[in-house]
Amino acid sequence: MNSTLKMGMIGGGPGSMIGDIHRITATAAGKAELVCGAFSSTKEKSLEKGKSLGLDENRIYGSFAEMIDKEAKLAESERMDFVAIVTPNHLHVEAAKLALEAGFHVICDKPLAFDYAEATAFQKVVEKSNSHFAMTYTYRGYPLLEKAKKIIDSGHLGDIRKVKVDYSQGWLAQLIEAEGHKQASWRTNPEKSGKGGTIADIGTHAFNLLESVSGLEVKSLMADVSILVEGRKIDDDTNILLEMSNGAKGYLSCSQICTGEDQDLSLHIYGSKAGLVWNHNTPNLLTIKYPDFREESIKGLDHEIRESREVNIPGHSPYFTEAFQRIYEGFFDTIQNNESQKDFVKATIDDGVRGMLFIEKAIQSSQARKWLNL
Repeated sequence: MNSTLKMGMIGGGPGSMIGDIHRITATAAGKAELVCGAFSSTKEKSLEKGKSLGLDENRIYGSFAEMIDKEAKLAESERMDFVAIVTPNHLHVEAAKLALEAGFHVICDKPLAFDYAEATAFQKVVEKSNSHFAMTYTYRGYPLLEKAKKIIDSGHLGDIRKVKVDYSQGWLAQLIEAEGHKQASWRTNPEKSGKGGTIADIGTHAFNLLESVSGLEVKSLMADVSILVEGRKIDDDTNILLEMSNGAKGYLSCSQICTGEDQDLSLHIYGSKAGLVWNHNTPNLLTIKYPDFREESIKGLDHEIRESREVNIPGHSPYFTEAFQRIYEGFFDTIQNNESQKDFVKATIDDGVRGMLFIEKAIQSSQARKWLNL
């Protein structure tokens, strides 16, 4: 396989911020090159996006089925090596399944699937495939969170007793989907997002972050999954009590109706010896708290990271771009070395399926008003 991987994209058409983030971070270090795409559900918009990126018109497709079929027929030296899927949730599995069965590697945005049943069925496809599948739980790309994981694993915090994760946004504080807002229109539509709205969009990030950093799994939960903006069809605010696998207690909160908040994500993990705090607003800083109220500040990258001129990422520092790039580099390493060894930045099909289980159990718990095991 060539040292520069050939990338295809499904989704990420005109006006798609997440699509641009995938493309820019995947190709930033010269380890991958975008060669084709099915960027939109309409050929016209797909052509518009592809031409703006300088792609050969023959490699700009009107559907992902057409792209996968035609790319598979090209010579190995020409066709794409992997595809990034950045579509609305209901298309993730269909596109990924076609790509894997055609022999292409796949990296997919979260959440994995439309629902848990679809996710578990797709897991069997991944397990049988000779191609690699990965997911972009982006915050795991932050070097300091990987360091936090090592600190916890070393026993520095002692026995973990309390965990807290909160992800607050405010962009859905008003009923903007009624005004035709592009992102809100599909993210608040149960036919495209699945049963979960905010809990699927950002709650899965918070859930995966908590489990991956703490090293603990959520054993059971009691959830309140709510719609707080009148007229909305799907949840926009969720609050969940947690019991972890070691008996620790905690809570997870995610909301997109916190007026004035952009990207307020924070993680707190408290042990018998010390506590650990990380905040997305200062992603290059980790704070360790001790019983005598002394605090130790740990800094991550010691070099300045400049804002990308090509894409504006509201609510995210320049470190976010580097975190996303580390996710892709981990994926490239897996492809080029043909190995599936899991490390902190490499989220797998198991992470995706567990995220879908979290969504399903939280919604069921809220409806039944009782604790449920995961």
